[in-house]
Amino acid sequence: MFYGTTFTYEDLPLPRKPHHEWALLHDESPTNNFLFSFEEVMTLFNHTSTFKRESDYPLVTQFLKSSEWLTSTKHLLDVQEKNRFAEKLKLSPVMFTNSDCSTGSDRDGFVQLLMQHIPVDSYGLCLHNRDLPQNLRDPLENMLHEDFFRLIAKYKFAIAIENALCDDYVTEKFWRPLHVGTIPIVLGSPKIKDLLPSNRSAIIVDDYESVEDIANYIKYLDSHDEEYEKYFEWKKSGISNQYLLKLLKQRDWEFDYTNDYTGMNFFEGFECFVCKRVHENLKRLKTGQEEFKFHAQLEHYGCPPPVKVDGKGQRTLESDIFMDMFTKQKYIAKALRYHIDRNLPVDGEQIKKIADEMIEHLRRNKKLI
Repeated sequence: MFYGTTFTYEDLPLPRKPHHEWALLHDESPTNNFLFSFEEVMTLFNHTSTFKRESDYPLVTQFLKSSEWLTSTKHLLDVQEKNRFAEKLKLSPVMFTNSDCSTGSDRDGFVQLLMQHIPVDSYGLCLHNRDLPQNLRDPLENMLHEDFFRLIAKYKFAIAIENALCDDYVTEKFWRPLHVGTIPIVLGSPKIKDLLPSNRSAIIVDDYESVEDIANYIKYLDSHDEEYEKYFEWKKSGISNQYLLKLLKQRDWEFDYTNDYTGMNFFEGFECFVCKRVHENLKRLKTGQEEFKFHAQLEHYGCPPPVKVDGKGQRTLESDIFMDMFTKQKYIAKALRYHIDRNLPVDGEQIKKIADEMIEHLRRNKKLI
């Protein structure tokens, strides 16, 4: 069993025997390891658990504790209270908290454009223009702190942009503002509408032609309290999205921001899932039945290339920073698969050398894509 972020092909148990089963758990961003964006690597595995709904043991709601947690009104402030806080504390309509300033989604590039049209309070290290309270300045320890939740709740809008844009890659950045009662401005999974608690609960960046259009709509809601409060009617009436409720009901694992589990987490759940599959096949072999064949597909993880925003905030450009890494991993994946399929020794430096040679050959012939 391999964990995606720390996976290295030099650790693969080679030569691979016909009965060897390989399992992949990768719940994190594609920018952590681009290898899994390519079919040559994904189809090496027999069992998968990723944020993609197509994986064998999907973790689509990996950062959502429960439906009760989502509909909680513990931190919810009515719009008049938010208006008072904005005036008293001189808060901007929008808050942004980010300390990862280089991302495959060009998150900071988008926020910089938005800042040209509407004030944004930017906490964290990126585009910093406002300080967090002293007790919240450690980003790893305090982003799930109750005091941080209370801070978000004072704002009308919170930017919820993932560090990579891939189907079903959804983190606490999306769920956290929904929990506290702040409208998230969402850019991440192209399928994010499948996870909204109701049709009116978030501002989806892809619904607008430009950053200016988004800013204008934020200004409209900011100045029309009745329209703003419609975004939280679901907090009282409940989650209307049956698909989201189904996902929560079907999972056999738990998630808790405080790691206070009463049942098993998804790491343990996936281990049990794989063991059940393997044991079922052992039983079938003993009784003379044909064993089940399990093979991962590209859609169990595969994510698109990193992007850069244009002047309108649309993702029409290739990422200057990440595209070279993405391309290098693409050809490493090809070289790696060639060696594994032929049970050749996998030497890390040799694999990288072959990948570099393929890239250089394609560049010379102007065929590199």
